[in-house]
Amino acid sequence: MLTDPSIEKLKQKGESPYDVAVLVSKRARQLVNGAQPMVDDKDIANVVSLACQEIMDGKVVAVDGDVSPVVPITREERLRRQKEEEDKRKQREEELADALNAATAEEQPEESADDGLNQLLDKVLGDDFEEADEDEEEGPSDEDLMSVEEEDN
Repeated sequence: MLTDPSIEKLKQKGESPYDVAVLVSKRARQLVNGAQPMVDDKDIANVVSLACQEIMDGKVVAVDGDVSPVVPITREERLRRQKEEEDKRKQREEELADALNAATAEEQPEESADDGLNQLLDKVLGDDFEEADEDEEEGPSDEDLMSVEEEDN
């Protein structure tokens, strides 16, 4: 049972008892979700009593209209949320890496490392790499031509 602050004093802080109840419940939910208390909370038993005390002290007030306030959270809650996001990001990266490895293994089951490198160069350099590679293999080198000319002379 709420004794400090009294319900009668709390009713005076809003236009109706319903408005006060909604204000207390919203602030209590914020506190449960990690919001920083605006009053000393050492002697207060639960978050509902803490929300009532904040309303009585004038730290929390009702605002007319549809408002989405920014509620500061505690350092611990912020760190917990950051760690949770980091864990999710790492898990997504691992899943993508596993999927990529599985797809690569299915596409190239028996290829050698040279074949894989040649395919990569083909993709990066395109037709220029293939033409240059073919030109090198088709004709004799300059050294071969020089040695043939020397033999003829």
